[in-house]
Amino acid sequence: MRKWLASIVILALSFVAIGHAQRGRGAGPGGGPPPPPRPIAGNGVEVPGWWARVDDVKEPTTGLKFSPMSGGLHATTGPNIIFWDPQQMAMGNYTVKASFSVTKQPSHEVSYGLFIGGENLDGDKQKYSYFLIRENGQFLIKKRNGASTSNVAGDWAPNPAIMAIAGGSQKNELSIQVSKERVSFMVNGKEVASHPATAIDTSGVYGLRIGHGMDIQIDGFGVTQ
Repeated sequence: MRKWLASIVILALSFVAIGHAQRGRGAGPGGGPPPPPRPIAGNGVEVPGWWARVDDVKEPTTGLKFSPMSGGLHATTGPNIIFWDPQQMAMGNYTVKASFSVTKQPSHEVSYGLFIGGENLDGDKQKYSYFLIRENGQFLIKKRNGASTSNVAGDWAPNPAIMAIAGGSQKNELSIQVSKERVSFMVNGKEVASHPATAIDTSGVYGLRIGHGMDIQIDGFGVTQ
């Protein structure tokens, strides 16, 4: 039942054209099957090729919008949500990064950031690791496995590298640098945490995780091998 509900949400958000979408070229991580079909934009998700999934299928998606803006991406969210393009995958040594600009003062503390190592993102066995910051200058690193989440090491922690919100705006560049041995989590070019690669999901889809009720601009999102 839960898998059916999750699939309905993803289909509703993305308007997946199952009969007409083209499969991506090449294989997935580790030489596996190619990525799933690229959805067409619609119903709030206006970036071609991107999918979206809310944490709780019972939360309304009213007001959701994810669209190209000013050479980057802009998200206006209702519930907690992840955005990704199923053809954007990384493995081995790589860095994924993006600059996040909060454009409206949230009504309360809300987090946002990057995820890597995504697998089965459209089903019950979804899996990924994510790096978040929030307005008060704190960060958190977590993992999701199905419906469960766990902190990689400790709870929310402050770090001087993170620019806290001021005057209703906040801008920070986040990056995750993956190597064979370790994964470094960076804010504005400074490392805020480092963990063994074995503790993090590193091979798979990478994307964005945005908390509820946010208005945020994302620039420079991408990966370098």
